[in-house]
Amino acid sequence: MPKLPRTGVGYQCLYEREFTLLEVTASLGLKPLSKKAQRQIRERLGFAIATWEEPHPAIEIDDIVRLLKRHACSLDKVARLGAVAKGGRCRTEEIETAVRVAQALSEIPAVSSLGSAYDYLEDFCDRALVIASACLTAAKELQLTRGIAGRPPHHWYDEFTAILLDICKQNKIEPTAGLDRSSGKPVGGLYEVAAAFERLLLPKMCSSTPQALVKRLQRSLERLTAEPA
Repeated sequence: MPKLPRTGVGYQCLYEREFTLLEVTASLGLKPLSKKAQRQIRERLGFAIATWEEPHPAIEIDDIVRLLKRHACSLDKVARLGAVAKGGRCRTEEIETAVRVAQALSEIPAVSSLGSAYDYLEDFCDRALVIASACLTAAKELQLTRGIAGRPPHHWYDEFTAILLDICKQNKIEPTAGLDRSSGKPVGGLYEVAAAFERLLLPKMCSSTPQALVKRLQRSLERLTAEPA
């Protein structure tokens, strides 16, 4: 297990259900890794890929709207208990439910009596109706908001690429990644190493196609080699 610093930090284990770290390095013909080297690579990869979901993904407006409407519906159902307390027309099961709730409330020291329980229930249900109305208003207003499409965070891939560059350097592999002009197929030592090491990532973190992997690497290389402003 990696030694985590005391400060807040994210760490994610490698996805080794199909391939292990040693199997990946062996498939590439890399130098055998000592236990110390294995631990170092695992730690660096673990800390890098843990940032995949940082910052947290953007909230979807539709999800919040659905949740607000769900709350409004739930509060509206609860508010029906207040109709019994007010002496309104109610179904038999609603009356029985309200009576049971009132009896349970009366046993709470802060309420103490059945009369206070009905008052407590009536007040709560009135407030529930107000909050339910507010939820529906908020949902309606939110639906009019035009969302901004978010981009999935890719900064974690820069560190992932940096680790691969170190592996290439240690094994004297040319750190290149590109597409063959004739066939359009990905080529380059860095590409081959990245394709193998991506098998240690969660499936949803992997590049969708070999060509997408090349673009990912090229963009990371540009950011890693860019001079600081």
